[in-house]
Amino acid sequence: MTTSTILPITALPQNLPLDGAIAIALQDNVMIFRASSNIQQRIENLLDKRQETPLTATEEQELNDYEAIDDYLSFVNRMIRNNFIQEKLEITMSESSLSEDWLSEEDDEAWQDL
Repeated sequence: MTTSTILPITALPQNLPLDGAIAIALQDNVMIFRASSNIQQRIENLLDKRQETPLTATEEQELNDYEAIDDYLSFVNRMIRNNFIQEKLEITMSESSLSEDWLSEEDDEAWQDL
């Protein structure tokens, strides 16, 4: 199993609103975490501004901090998705093995009085 190394975050962006910074959505019946639409808009604004003029050191740091947060969210989402897929596979394999082992006429007869 490959593990991903996530660099520690030493500080959150100063103007990151702690309430409402993360949005939760369902994707293929799995809960995933994303930056809220307000945070996504702020990132887009910083990226647009960077194409026109250089960002201030504070803005550049803010953008870097958002990138680190995005890395964490991506890691968490991958872990959740992988866990969901693994559990689904284990259930499917278990059900398949049970159907093979327990659905014979002999089994039905043996268990009919219980």
